[in-house]
Amino acid sequence: MKPLAPHDRPREKLDRLGPAGLGDNELLAVILGHGFRASSAIDVANDVLHVVRGVHGLTRQSQGELRRLKGIGAVKASQILAAVELGRRTLLRAPERREQLGSPRDVASYLLPRYGARRSSSSASCYSTRSTGF
Repeated sequence: MKPLAPHDRPREKLDRLGPAGLGDNELLAVILGHGFRASSAIDVANDVLHVVRGVHGLTRQSQGELRRLKGIGAVKASQILAAVELGRRTLLRAPERREQLGSPRDVASYLLPRYGARRSSSSASCYSTRSTGF
C-alpha cells in the first residue's frame, strides 16, 4: 500500500474541493473513516464498489451482505447504509405537500426513490385526470 500525499487524502480533498470534487470511492472512504491492517480506506472503498458494481449497488445491499466484504464489519456496514438512506431521503419530497405529477417523467421522478432500490417487486398506481393530459 502506497501512502497518499496529504492533499490527495479524501478528507483533506473534501475540505479543499467540497463533496462534488471527490470520486465515489473517495466519498465512501470518508464514510468508512479508515481501513484495516495493510489496506487503506480507499482500498476498502474500491473493493466494496467493485463487488457491489458501483455506487448504485450500495442501495441494494443489506447489512449482512456488506459485512461479508473484507474490511467491513457491523459499524462500517451501518455507516454505509445510513449514508445511503440519507441520500435516498434527499430525493423524497416533503410528505405534507401533495405532488402535482403532470407527465410520465414526473411520475418516474416521484416513484423511483421510493421503490427503485427494493429487492422485491413493488407496484404503484397512478390515476390521471383530464387536466394532466397524459
